[in-house]
Amino acid sequence: MNAASKIASEDFARRQIGRGYSKAAYRVLGRTELRVSAVGFGAYRVDTGTPEHRLALEKALQEGCNLIDTSTNYTDGESERCIGESLAGMAHREEICRDETVVVSKIGYVQGQNLQRAREREAAGEAFPEMVKISDDCWHCLHPVFLADQLTRSLERLKLERLDVCLLHNPEYFLEEAHRQAADPEASRQEFYRRIRVAFTHFEEEVRAGRIEWYGVSSNSLGADLGDPEATSLGRMLEAAKRAAREAGRQEGDHHFAVAQLPMNLFEQDPCTVRKEGPEGRLSTLAFARQQNIGILVNRPLNAFYQGRLIRLADFRMEPPGISLREALDRVTRLEQELDDRIAGHLKTSAGKPMTGFFSWGAQLAGAVGELGGYEQWQVIQDHQITPRLFHAVRSMRSGLPEDLAGTFEGWLERYLPVLGDLLAILRADCAARSQKRSDEIAASLNRGLPPAIRGETLSRKALHLVASVPGVHCVLNGMRHPDYVADSMEILKWEPLAEAEKLLGVQ
Repeated sequence: MNAASKIASEDFARRQIGRGYSKAAYRVLGRTELRVSAVGFGAYRVDTGTPEHRLALEKALQEGCNLIDTSTNYTDGESERCIGESLAGMAHREEICRDETVVVSKIGYVQGQNLQRAREREAAGEAFPEMVKISDDCWHCLHPVFLADQLTRSLERLKLERLDVCLLHNPEYFLEEAHRQAADPEASRQEFYRRIRVAFTHFEEEVRAGRIEWYGVSSNSLGADLGDPEATSLGRMLEAAKRAAREAGRQEGDHHFAVAQLPMNLFEQDPCTVRKEGPEGRLSTLAFARQQNIGILVNRPLNAFYQGRLIRLADFRMEPPGISLREALDRVTRLEQELDDRIAGHLKTSAGKPMTGFFSWGAQLAGAVGELGGYEQWQVIQDHQITPRLFHAVRSMRSGLPEDLAGTFEGWLERYLPVLGDLLAILRADCAARSQKRSDEIAASLNRGLPPAIRGETLSRKALHLVASVPGVHCVLNGMRHPDYVADSMEILKWEPLAEAEKLLGVQ
């Protein structure tokens, strides 16, 4: 499959405008000259095993989105694989044209299978050079040997011959680790930009080889004040790209550094407020990007990190089951006691202890009532504590049960899971109500500066639209992993940009 083209992306935009979308909803992505939708499909946590993910991606492409953002480490490569299968299938069915769709991927993280391969290479004496070992389960690398390896794997998963945009993924990990090691800050920055230049030189060679069209950087600290030890500078990266072009045998103005990705939302406005770029440091990151014609992709438009906590900029209206919290807790506790009395109390673990207490959510969740925060915290608790431990408990019981008790346990489990589900739904709705109260307060503040016509829209739409309206922003990436999220997000392509959007940021 070929790459995206200027002509095809402009044709795509014209068709979408003809169906009622705003002309302003399709912007030229800086010096790439590719015209992209103001809302892009963010493919973080997308995989091939969840049918909804593929349905959502294909719906987004059918509904007017033409930019997809992923990374080699998202779901251990499954995100790229899902995108590749969807694009190939839709192109085969003539539902889309490949050259209308802009595919962005990122390289840098070493996790999952890549981490295993990196360890195997290291053990064999062929380690990837200049590896940054952040933790036991996460390394990071920008060296050309690693970049070349990862680009090959990325293109295979995406089923592409050429990647439209390839970004270094959070290179500031090098600065974070150097700061943690108390290294000299200036020496660390010099080494950091040397590594950036070497990586860019490699990308220029990949452009010549026809494997990528454009490159850039995705960094969480592009907007950070230079006093931040992890701050990165778009200006210095641009200088590195010019030098890389010369080293690759080109004129410095012929470099292919064209795109930057950064986080921005109602609570995080540094890219358009912190002035640090330009000859005298008078320009914000976004203002500098506009001056230099660099395309800007914004991530995390609906997930803000503020004062040490995550704030989800969305609505959380949920109806709890028709029973009280006390009744749900009592039902769960009685069934858990029944299991211990009838089955678990008569069995021993390998250490010789009774197998009681494997299921104790009644007592644990009763103790958590009143201590839980908002919906975001609940999701973390349910996804990373309750669900894994529940599966572990079920597996442990099944593997340790004699045959004459297996049927009894399965019958108990059939009664228990719906009751536990009711309890979890009540607690989830309670946490959602807390988050909704906060969302209502944010929406009320935001509405004071919004046109009356959109004040009644969902908070997620208003938050997306505000960021997409900021001058210099070309595409806002949203994690639309469900078709319903696509329907909610794509609606803003019909709206005209907000005047003075930058002033509305921070009204929370």
